[in-house]
Amino acid sequence: MKKLELTFKSENGKNKNLGFNYVEGDLTADKVMPAMQRLAELNLFRDKDGSLYQEPVAAKIVDTTNQVLFDKRIKTNTSAK
Repeated sequence: MKKLELTFKSENGKNKNLGFNYVEGDLTADKVMPAMQRLAELNLFRDKDGSLYQEPVAAKIVDTTNQVLFDKRIKTNTSAK
């Protein structure tokens, strides 16, 4: 699974993360940075201390894979001898 993790500086100076699961496509800094800037300009997310996502700081794609060691829910076609 690929996840896009965006980090912003909030109005009170703390780092805030915003994540999106199951991202696809060819994301690049040239595509993500303008979207982050636009999100910051919209000022949609606020709390008592002000804007949560005021200034873009970082963006990364986190790629995780699962390796199943065993799962008793999965039936196999092998027969015991």
